[in-house]
Amino acid sequence: MASIFTFDPDPPRVSSPWSTPRTSTPAPITRLEAEPQEGPTEYKLHLLLRRRRDYHTSSTSLHVSGPNRPVSASPKSRLPSEIPNKSPPLQTKSTQTRQQRLEQLTTQLLWRLQQSCPHHSTSATKQITPSFPSASEISTGVNVGPVVAGLEESRGALYEIGVADDGTFVGLTEDEMTESLQNLRAMAASLGCIVEILRKVCVGSCEYYDGDSGKENQQLRTENLWVVEAYVKPNTAALTGSRDGQSSRASATNVWSDGEAHDEVRAATQLKISLTGATMSGKSTLLGSLTTATLDNGRGKGRLNLLKHRHEIVSGMTSSVTQELLGYVPDSEGTVQVVNYASDNVSSWTDIHALCKSGRIVLLSDSAGHPRYRRTTLRGIIGWCPDWTLLCIPADNAEDTTGLVGSTPPAEEVLGVASVDVDLSQAHLDLCLKLDLRLVIVVTKLDLASKGGLRQTLAKVLSTLKAAGRTPSILANPSGADEDLMTIPASIHKICRETVSSLTDTRVVPIVLTSAVKGINVTTLHSLLYQLPLPTPPSQRVHGEASTLFHIEETYKSRLYGDQANELPVLSGIFARGKLSVGDEVWLGPFMTESPSEQHDTKSEASKRPSIPTSRSFPGALTPARGLPGPESSPSDEWLKVRIISLRYLRLPVTTLVGGQVGTVGIEAADARNAASASSNRIRKGMVLATPPPTGRKGFVAEFARKDVDILSIGMSVVVYVASVRGSAKVVAGAVPDDEPLESSMESLLDHPNEDEEEEEGFAFNFDGDQAPDEKPVPNKDDKERHLHVTFQFIATKEYLDIGSQVLVMPGGGPGIYGGNERGEKGIAGLDGFVGTIISAY
Repeated sequence: MASIFTFDPDPPRVSSPWSTPRTSTPAPITRLEAEPQEGPTEYKLHLLLRRRRDYHTSSTSLHVSGPNRPVSASPKSRLPSEIPNKSPPLQTKSTQTRQQRLEQLTTQLLWRLQQSCPHHSTSATKQITPSFPSASEISTGVNVGPVVAGLEESRGALYEIGVADDGTFVGLTEDEMTESLQNLRAMAASLGCIVEILRKVCVGSCEYYDGDSGKENQQLRTENLWVVEAYVKPNTAALTGSRDGQSSRASATNVWSDGEAHDEVRAATQLKISLTGATMSGKSTLLGSLTTATLDNGRGKGRLNLLKHRHEIVSGMTSSVTQELLGYVPDSEGTVQVVNYASDNVSSWTDIHALCKSGRIVLLSDSAGHPRYRRTTLRGIIGWCPDWTLLCIPADNAEDTTGLVGSTPPAEEVLGVASVDVDLSQAHLDLCLKLDLRLVIVVTKLDLASKGGLRQTLAKVLSTLKAAGRTPSILANPSGADEDLMTIPASIHKICRETVSSLTDTRVVPIVLTSAVKGINVTTLHSLLYQLPLPTPPSQRVHGEASTLFHIEETYKSRLYGDQANELPVLSGIFARGKLSVGDEVWLGPFMTESPSEQHDTKSEASKRPSIPTSRSFPGALTPARGLPGPESSPSDEWLKVRIISLRYLRLPVTTLVGGQVGTVGIEAADARNAASASSNRIRKGMVLATPPPTGRKGFVAEFARKDVDILSIGMSVVVYVASVRGSAKVVAGAVPDDEPLESSMESLLDHPNEDEEEEEGFAFNFDGDQAPDEKPVPNKDDKERHLHVTFQFIATKEYLDIGSQVLVMPGGGPGIYGGNERGEKGIAGLDGFVGTIISAY
């Protein structure tokens, strides 16, 4: 698993040794503190790729520590004939080429830059080899390449050139210092960095003979000795257009294009998978086996590293969304290697990225299964917008396996005595079918089920799928358990390929029988995840005001880009469409800006509001209601302009995110005066980053199948789920679509003799009448074509909504599975709800 030591929340600051506190009496600085062994500061006598010239005399000490110390160096004067012809050991070895020394120095620079970076990667990534600059390149400048992965968030490194390891000033002549800086720029450019000179100080003088050794016509020259402090930093600002006014050839003309810089990141295809299912169905255990290549002991050993909270470990019930990353890399022999935490040199997500540049990356989101945490369940299958959903159903769901290790507890043990007949797995299956998700059913705990119990479980699943118009496809079960969980053989691929070829039809539902204890079909599931088809682009029916849209699912605080007092927000979510780059300015919102006029009494507002037409299907249903569209607040109050200061794609630092990717966004207020408004305390889940600034909506109108919304009534409180939005709302109106014949509604109303009483009591949307408990409704050939438009109003917030989006509505948070009869006992809300489509918003 990823170690907590791979991420440093407070990396060392880039602090100049020249700013070390001195004595109160001003005095010239004659030396620095000794070079720190770790940290972003490096002392170098020089960065020459040749032997350094011998000085005749020097005012600075030539007796220095470190590997570059001369064997015999003294300020004593020597005649030209006494200067040795051979190169001393202090310089580059005779067998070492200039290119090799340049690569060694570049590796050292990379290490120093990583010291100020919060994430320390351990993967053996292919290092970019710097090329030795030619004379023409040195004179005209070296092209700056793309920033090496992992350095985008580095704070940089300081190079003290002309300084010994113990802090002694040695210095370089003007030409040697210029050559050292040119080599430093070449090294930095290969890593995607630029060099800035912070200070240049004269520390002494020297004398040397100009010309080849042994010649009588040598001239004695005198020059100053210089020490330079250079700041090397990633060139991320140039990739998106520098906003600090700096102009240099490296940042203006020699930066690689955005597409070239991110080809490696986008080479691996991304697939988003959400795991859902009843509590104790083995979701987290299965995820642990997939990501660690270890088998479970039947007591949940494989899931311990995935749980976030202590109460999850104690109870065994997941209550939060846990996300893990898997990778797949094909080889030339037709097999596919699984890349997870059991792979060599993998301890974090960035290592998986590095190894899967030419393969597939799968984001697995594990969610809660207990109805008590239904909001977490819905976040996993709605908010994170999965490409495919893995529904886990225990194989022993239809039989009593009490007493066996790892058995599925009965419903009354999980939910209480009153829920003996509740089937949570069936409730999750019904919800997935109602949401029309692309579904894969994983039957877990195969080692516990008998043949009869497995047959009953499968029969119930198959009948439910067929009733919903889906086509089940059971994958063949190879004999025996999977011995190697890190390699997918070609034979397994062939079995899965036959099923995957039919998945172009979204109605097909693959079914895999697995066991995380014995390892049965774990490799088959890996093969299926590798071959599942990528989703098609979003339907053109979904459209909104924002051309660039990022849905916010989580908010964090970060101090990586400011001092300890300034905590900047980091937003996590899914990028719906468009493109975001570091340095872009976007709009964050909508913030709640309720005006005092909205708090006025309903009667005073009703006299000012124009009359509202009544519903054709139910007169009086569209009565003036409190909170209907009123005066709009200023867009500047609802939306805040922010600047993107960092981006991560599945924890990999990048400079650009595109539609469909999951990542995190670090922001700051574009205007310093609005810094308080950009505080993470005001940012909530459900907000968006968008351009241009759209309009926050108080409510919306959604279209439902009429037979699905029988229990809704005017004034009823509901919970609405749309993308990352989860908000409380109330029903304010209902109407029949204009293109639907009115006769169909009147026929159902005329069937009830107590029509007037129904109008007065319920304002209900049940147009088919009440039926006795044993009486089944008579099918109507027009039922599939009959719809109802229901108007909802958010109670406390405004939200951004796309027209055409799918919406899930749960009355009061969800119909109860059962109601507690004992004093103080609370009922448990279920997963039943109404699924519709947003047709307008106000």
